[in-house]
Amino acid sequence: MTQHQITDAEYAAALAAGQAEAETEVRAQAVRYVPDRDAIEIVTTRNAGFLIPRQWISALQEVSAEDLARLEVWPDGSAIELEDRGVHISVHGLVTAVLPAMLPPRAVAAIFASRGGKATSDAKRSSAQANGRKGGRPRKTSRTEAA
Repeated sequence: MTQHQITDAEYAAALAAGQAEAETEVRAQAVRYVPDRDAIEIVTTRNAGFLIPRQWISALQEVSAEDLARLEVWPDGSAIELEDRGVHISVHGLVTAVLPAMLPPRAVAAIFASRGGKATSDAKRSSAQANGRKGGRPRKTSRTEAA
C-alpha cells in the first residue's frame, strides 16, 4: 500500500478550503436533547440557538431518550452524531432544511428577496459609481413624456 505525502501547498489549500466552509456554513458548538420539549437544541459557533422538534428529524425518530442524551458535536462543528447508532447529521443541512418550517412563508420569501438584490460585480459597481457622479440613476421617462 502506497502512502500519499501531503505537500505544504496541499495542506495550505485544505486549510483555506476548510476556513471558507466554516465561514459560509452553520456550525455547532454544542448539542443536547431537551426531553421536556422532545427537541434537539443546537448552539452554533455564533452563539445562536435552535430548538428543533425531534419529529422534524427523521434520523432520530426511533432513537430512545437515553441514546439522545449522548448526542455529540463533531470536532469541526459540521455535524452532530450518535456514534454507537451510526447516526450522523449535517448541522448546516439540518438548519437549512428546517429553517423554512420555523419561519412564516412570507418571512422566508423576504429573506431570499433581500439577498437577491445584493449581488455585486465589478461592472455593477462601476456603473453605480458612474451614475453617482452624474447625480444618481437616470430617471425613467414615462410613456406620455416620450410620445
